[in-house]
Amino acid sequence: MKIGFVVPARTRDSIYATAALVRDHFAPLMRGDHVPIDKIYELLGTALPGFEFEVCERDELGDDHGQTFPDDRLIKLRRDVYEGMCRGQGRDRFTGAHELGHLFLHGGIGFARRPSTPEMKRYFDSEWQADTFASALLIDPKRLPKYNSVMEVSVAFGVSVEAAQVRFKR
Repeated sequence: MKIGFVVPARTRDSIYATAALVRDHFAPLMRGDHVPIDKIYELLGTALPGFEFEVCERDELGDDHGQTFPDDRLIKLRRDVYEGMCRGQGRDRFTGAHELGHLFLHGGIGFARRPSTPEMKRYFDSEWQADTFASALLIDPKRLPKYNSVMEVSVAFGVSVEAAQVRFKR
């Protein structure tokens, strides 16, 4: 897992609650348990005034799949990630949800803090928080128990098998 920056601690439950608010706001767009991340990006400006979204080339973002500037209400996604997200690729959908996590969880705190360390409690780590948000947004914890296998979770929620395995174990 990528190590992020030190941010104010958040519990898993508080992150799940934030993800639920976002999912509930966009619930009319959902088909079954599948959260339409691409549609959320398209419509987020109507729910979050000032939100901007840019699709960038690899030469601008390099190895970063996305970058979020919460205080500017700006998310940048690399073109290949954005196109994969629009095609329903699980890993790219997770990246889009992860960047939304930074947007909704990390505004007003700045990233001019020290990097996280492996010894630090994970609930202070910006990347753990964004991953937890993405997982909760894409895989509704309340609906998860109705599925009996990792593959069912992957298909129903439109996530990678790896993401489904992590959630299914919990």
